[in-house]
Amino acid sequence: MNTEGAHYYIEKGIETWLDHKNYFEAIDLFSRALEFEPHNPDAHLLRGAVYVDVGDLHLALKDYNKALEYNPENIRLFFDKGTVLFYLGKYDKAIRSYEKFLSEEPHDVDALYFNGLSYHFIGENETAQKLIDEALALIDKSDDLYPDLCNAKGEILFDLKNYPEAIDYFNKAVESDSASFIALYNVGRAYYELGKLEDALEYIDAALKIEPKEWDVINYKGLILMDMGRKEESLQCFDKIIALHPIYFPAWYNKGVVLKQLKKTEEALEHFDEAIKLLLDKKPGMTRGMCLKEFKCE
Repeated sequence: MNTEGAHYYIEKGIETWLDHKNYFEAIDLFSRALEFEPHNPDAHLLRGAVYVDVGDLHLALKDYNKALEYNPENIRLFFDKGTVLFYLGKYDKAIRSYEKFLSEEPHDVDALYFNGLSYHFIGENETAQKLIDEALALIDKSDDLYPDLCNAKGEILFDLKNYPEAIDYFNKAVESDSASFIALYNVGRAYYELGKLEDALEYIDAALKIEPKEWDVINYKGLILMDMGRKEESLQCFDKIIALHPIYFPAWYNKGVVLKQLKKTEEALEHFDEAIKLLLDKKPGMTRGMCLKEFKCE
């Protein structure tokens, strides 16, 4: 009787989730199945997948852990768990989960990609590059993942300060997906690091045509214009960010730098103070000196 009850609610939950897109009712149905069979790995797995769809990654992770506790042979679930951990920013744990999956499925391109990014985000770029290269070797240019892999490779090379080769890979991403504003933005960043400001501005403007309200991109445009001596135009960029997203502290700091260059010292100090306040709100353990050091790295 209990088995039939759990099976009924699982089947009903799948139908409600996939056919009717009624996510919260599906969660309730999978929960009812677990009232009948608390150790049912399928009910935990399915409820976790719906939690992913509604953006509740912490509850998804709990369900995935339960599903693996009751069925540790479900290797595919280690990939899904790794991806939840990846988006939660828990890169070390994501790596362990991806590598469990890759031990059985060593040629899975998605797992190689996300595992490579995880290593990249913890600063282990040699391992990251190896994984991304493995993934690139397994697909052709028509694959949907190809531009993402090229962009990832470029970002690794960027962090290694190999800007010319990074530009090559970012451009491969652009050639494969001309609407990839992030690849265009990255080309601009790399040209900026090489001191090629006109080229940098061209690519940043191209990125802004696709995503005109991306404050990271607008901020870079402001930095480029500032370095080109076009201070009033750079102020317009930082003002636009402050209007769109007033808690974005780099814009306050960068505007302060321009104001200081324009000899508007009192106004510059006000902007520096606001930038420090916003950064301390975000990272309360920092000191004022630490804040100023971080701004110089922005």
